[in-house]
Amino acid sequence: MKLISLCLIGLVMSNNIMLQTANHSEFKEVFGQFAKSSDFGNKLFGELSEFIQKGATLQDLNDHVEELRKHLADDQVEDEKFFNEQQESLEAGLQGLKIEVQELNEAVDVAAKKISVLNQQQQIIDNLFSQDQAQYQKRLANQNVILETISTLIERAHTLSLEGHSLIQKDNLLEEIKQLGRGKHIEVLAQITAHLGTEQIEKVLNLLESLRNAVEASLEADEAKEQENIRLYNKLSGEITASVSESQRHYQQLEEHFEQKEYELRIGKEGVKEVGQKLQDRNDYRQFILDRVREAQELLNDNLDRIARWSQE
Repeated sequence: MKLISLCLIGLVMSNNIMLQTANHSEFKEVFGQFAKSSDFGNKLFGELSEFIQKGATLQDLNDHVEELRKHLADDQVEDEKFFNEQQESLEAGLQGLKIEVQELNEAVDVAAKKISVLNQQQQIIDNLFSQDQAQYQKRLANQNVILETISTLIERAHTLSLEGHSLIQKDNLLEEIKQLGRGKHIEVLAQITAHLGTEQIEKVLNLLESLRNAVEASLEADEAKEQENIRLYNKLSGEITASVSESQRHYQQLEEHFEQKEYELRIGKEGVKEVGQKLQDRNDYRQFILDRVREAQELLNDNLDRIARWSQE
């Protein structure tokens, strides 16, 4: 019971102190160092000092400091709500942009691969055409040698018949023909011709003429086929070139669009980061102010007796 009484007396005395008018000179001495701690400390000192000069009680000073603390806490809640909503709104807007950038990146890759495939196809066609040309030139050379051999054979056979000699009497004819021609069928024909008499010269010449005509017809057919191959090569090569040109133009457009959207996404992310940093900066500054308010409140509470102006009555 005695303890309760003492507590009640202490409470009454504390309340009485809080209702006392503050002593301005004592207040200045207590808060002098605090006023020098920061710009805010000096500003708060000025506000409280002005209250005291108007006759404010210690309770008035305490209420003002408590009101500042509550305002800071409420301001932090509102700030965080505002900036979080800003961040969420910005991030929601970036979602569509992120998807678009992803799709554009994939489209650029596809376009690049298409160009690569087209270039590979062109290389394959070039190689095939080059091989075909080489084979054609080889065939052409061989066929021309055969034609030359047949012509020589006809000329020799005709000369021998005019001179009245049997072909078999010219033992070196077969060797001469072998040296001129490469085809086995020509060599066989030369062997047969070498063993024929003059009375069969006409048949031999007819056979040789037929063979020459067949070779020339084969050359013409080969030439026509080769011209068709050239036409097809030029057509395919032209189509691939046009497709590569169009694909490169499309690739360039996609790449430029991708770079633009990627830039917009980067700027958007920086905007989100900036909002977060701004909130952090405001929280840091607000915490600094809150620390100063608490410090002022502790100074006030620790020096109630000293700052109070006691009644002389």
